[in-house]
Amino acid sequence: MGTALILRSCKADMSSHGGFVWPKSGPVEAPDWNPEPVCGRGLHGLLWGEGNWGLLCSDFDAQWLVVEVDDAPENLVKIDDQKVKFHRGNVVYAGEMSLAVTKVLCSGEAFQRAIREAGDNSSSGHSSTAASSGDYSKAASSGDCSKAASSGDYSTAASSGDCSKAASSGDYSKAASSGDYSTAASSGHSSTAASSGDCSKAASSGHSSKAASSGDSSKAASSGDSSTAAARGEKTIAMVAGIGGKAMAGKNGCFALAYLNKKDVPRIAVGYVGQKGIKADTWYEVANSTGKLRAAK
Repeated sequence: MGTALILRSCKADMSSHGGFVWPKSGPVEAPDWNPEPVCGRGLHGLLWGEGNWGLLCSDFDAQWLVVEVDDAPENLVKIDDQKVKFHRGNVVYAGEMSLAVTKVLCSGEAFQRAIREAGDNSSSGHSSTAASSGDYSKAASSGDCSKAASSGDYSTAASSGDCSKAASSGDYSKAASSGDYSTAASSGHSSTAASSGDCSKAASSGHSSKAASSGDSSKAASSGDSSTAAARGEKTIAMVAGIGGKAMAGKNGCFALAYLNKKDVPRIAVGYVGQKGIKADTWYEVANSTGKLRAAK
């Protein structure tokens, strides 16, 4: 027995299903705990980030949480292949998606677990490489210049270390990398890519996909309608190549959003942080066919 990390998200005001309000840090406990492996009467999330990400809050301004829990069976219960529930835990992070995802998928505990469970599909050490294929596949590698790749629906790829790279493909796939100059790429509907570290890059493709990166000069790009891209840090760049998307950039950064003009022809609206009222770390969308930008609702 030991500890495990739970990934979950909630609304901007920290509320979740049923009106429960999560703390931004510190202890949290279900007031109506029942250890039966059914939904309800417990705190819910994805154990080590594994499960159905479609169950997470998809709001563009959602708060992403990392919760440390005791993995004893009386405290942590697997409901099905999509989620788990637990009695109590400790919120160790609440904030942006990129840091939450990399904290879970690229944590030391996650890599050790992947090495134990995945065997040949995980590796550690400088310039290490890991690859796996098949639905629900996982790949993890750690060390500078490491690489991880997986393919198949619900696949996961994670790598840590400077110049590391992670790539996954398939619907609901996830890719996360941490370290300066790191790269994360994911493809498939509702896919997620997150990277952290200066000059890091995150890219995702598919409808409702998400890309997030943090660190100075980092870049985030996503394609597909209703996608989001967020890049936090100085001189960052965020781009969404899909209609109905939302984007944000950091201080002295910029972002680009696609839209359809009055003739139904695709055009690009560009926002420069610090000019024409555009603020840093604020979500924006295209207001109408004229290409005017506004703070996202």
